[in-house]
Amino acid sequence: MSVFRSYRFWIPLLILLAMIIGSYLVPVLDPDFQESGPSYMTDEETGRVIAAPPYSLSEMPPLGSDKLGRNMFIILVAGAKYTLLSAMAIALLRMAGGFITGVLYAFLPRWFRAGAKGLLDTFNFIPLAIVVYILLFPLQLAFAGGALPSFRFLIIEVIVISLIVIPSLGMYVGQGMHDFLKQDFVAASRTMGAGRIQLIRRHLWPYFSRQSIVLFSEQLAQTLFLLVQLGILHITLGGLITENFGVLEYIPQYFSVTNEWAATMSINIQQIFNKPMLLLSPLLFFAVSIYCVNQISSVLRQVLIEGHMIRGRRRKKIEQTTTVLSKQNVEDFHFVQGRNQHESI
Repeated sequence: MSVFRSYRFWIPLLILLAMIIGSYLVPVLDPDFQESGPSYMTDEETGRVIAAPPYSLSEMPPLGSDKLGRNMFIILVAGAKYTLLSAMAIALLRMAGGFITGVLYAFLPRWFRAGAKGLLDTFNFIPLAIVVYILLFPLQLAFAGGALPSFRFLIIEVIVISLIVIPSLGMYVGQGMHDFLKQDFVAASRTMGAGRIQLIRRHLWPYFSRQSIVLFSEQLAQTLFLLVQLGILHITLGGLITENFGVLEYIPQYFSVTNEWAATMSINIQQIFNKPMLLLSPLLFFAVSIYCVNQISSVLRQVLIEGHMIRGRRRKKIEQTTTVLSKQNVEDFHFVQGRNQHESI
């Protein structure tokens, strides 16, 4: 039983690590990656202008460019660290808050737990993106006005996105803990005089730590999905800088300091019908990341919770051969035994 023998675990993990490492290498290898790209492209033979930003996939491979002429692939790789690391921080904060809230929920009286469950269940039917938007929109205005630094705004966003899920997550974790406390060995510990602190340390914490890795990967995938929704609403990690390019009317144009994926969506969402790749490119990065996280979560759930065995092809082939040989040996043994009995008669 080993997670590390499954390619379904290693390949998605390496893809995520490559994105994070690449985001740190981009500023080193290309310090001017955020500068505006070429304002136009010309034909080498005629000198005629043939293209202007945003460039298509063929004009600036592999994903084209944004409206400033910057390579979209480089911009998205550079912003991976803000998106993925922030999502990991949010998932960790959710797990910590979920464990504390779950412990409190598990030891609540039955009547209070039933009322709390009815109240907390309502959060599952409210779109979290709308709630987060209402809470963070005033801070986005403060950031756009220069009253709030980008890094401080990012920290506040991480905390708010984490706290908004902790009540429902704590109820889910707490219900599992409450059911776990009904086990016979836990009842035996209580009979022997174990208090709540001892039950938490000796029973609930091992139970939670066994499922924490799976819970972390699930919360990470949900966080990435929530960031996609917030990006459509112009709420991004690190904030958006708003500039007015209109003369007689207000025409906002958005720019990002972090270049994280949701911000890239918000910046280019107005070009969705003219240049759909400007929106599909960050969505592709989100989709690949969520798929990788879901694959990792599936393998961890099979091994750590369901108890399935992860075997390599070579080991599986050897075990099948051994099983066939053992069956043949058993059959031969019965044949010889039967022949000896016949001779004795």
